[in-house]
Amino acid sequence: MPIANCVITPDCTEGTGCLIDLWAKESSLSSEHMTINFITSTKQLGNRYKIMANLILPAIWSLKDREALQVGLAVALSSYYSVALQDVHVVTQIVDSGLVVESGKTVTW
Repeated sequence: MPIANCVITPDCTEGTGCLIDLWAKESSLSSEHMTINFITSTKQLGNRYKIMANLILPAIWSLKDREALQVGLAVALSSYYSVALQDVHVVTQIVDSGLVVESGKTVTW
């Protein structure tokens, strides 16, 4: 259940190929449960980033895999949108078991 909610600036030009596959490749992990949602920003104040991603991960993932997923996402977004890595910001939130509902049922792990 790696879910990335990304806010991108309007000047980000979409690349070619499958971004999910690129994320999986860059993180060396399966794309089976990966999801990416995009929202285009209309205004940004303060520190400016072309892409800001909020990565949601279940607590079951190891620290090594969490790091691989967040770094892999940053690299994949940078590559796919042809922006510098310093223009990509990723924040990871960890979700505990029982705090997800899927198909109307609480998910535990």
